[in-house]
Amino acid sequence: MHIGSMELTEADIQAIDRLQTFIPDQIFDAHAHLYDCSFAPNTAGPGSIFHQCGSVVTVKDYKWLQGRLYGGDRKIRLNIVSVPDESMADLSNGRRDASTRFLCSQLETYPDCVGEIFVLPDDKISDIEAQLIHPNIRGFKCYHSSAKSKPTWQADISTYLPESAWAAANEHGLCITLHMVKDYALSDPDNLDYIQKMCRKYPHAKLILAHCARGFAAWTVINGIRFLNGFGNIYFDVSAICESPAIYEVIKVAGTHRVLWGSDFPVSMIRGKCVSIADQFLWLNQNDSRKLGNSIGMNLVGIEGLLAFQQAAHLLQLTNKEVQDIFYYNAMELFQLAG
Repeated sequence: MHIGSMELTEADIQAIDRLQTFIPDQIFDAHAHLYDCSFAPNTAGPGSIFHQCGSVVTVKDYKWLQGRLYGGDRKIRLNIVSVPDESMADLSNGRRDASTRFLCSQLETYPDCVGEIFVLPDDKISDIEAQLIHPNIRGFKCYHSSAKSKPTWQADISTYLPESAWAAANEHGLCITLHMVKDYALSDPDNLDYIQKMCRKYPHAKLILAHCARGFAAWTVINGIRFLNGFGNIYFDVSAICESPAIYEVIKVAGTHRVLWGSDFPVSMIRGKCVSIADQFLWLNQNDSRKLGNSIGMNLVGIEGLLAFQQAAHLLQLTNKEVQDIFYYNAMELFQLAG
């Protein structure tokens, strides 16, 4: 069996088969990237997993690629998260506007989906509101690569998420998807203080902390999440998390109604896994498995994410309804959708 140019291994197929009793009939992927590579030459350049999945990737392509990992014939809706690219900071090249138009074209063709536009550090409220050109745009995506401080992996959130986005989200009841950085993620005191401060100041803005609050190193979210208990406008997506402890802790503390399924497509198409190691994390890929011996293979990241969620749900003894909420109904409520 093939997914585009990517082959599913026997281990992939067996894992997908085991997941069939876990994955419900309806799925809302709250963190999926669709794109035209020409708008994101740095993020989606040749050799990247974005480019490998296609120079232009639509909802139809998602359903063909990622949909195979769910198995069966399932109803799928998406929050289409615009692909961030640092080149978009130069507004004269038109790439940010083109990205927003591409998003709108997908929302027109697939009205069951919603989307998030890319916001930049220097955006004013008027700049952001000018991008709200479709009623199914329900939020904003920021990314550290647009920060002026270097290295951007250590950037303060305020340097790539403008306060104008908070104000616009608060005014319109929209979401912000945040992939925070810094070594200790949610356990970094500056990150934690910023999130608490802004969520209090803008109570009608809905913050989605991507990747279990960047819990790739599980201890960072396990140690930090208790300080966000009680914030009703903070949500978590589980995208690209390949181990169960971070997912377990997020569901245990935040509850089953503020956690969202997400794939981080097309990152989900990488063959590999992210693991906690020491006080950091490490992405393993197929080449690493070959070094360990031919008998050890790698699943696709999207499969690892589903297996990690399944394991966390088992350990927490979630009901079928609670699993369905995380896979579908929580996103429907968050993005203000019916049906």
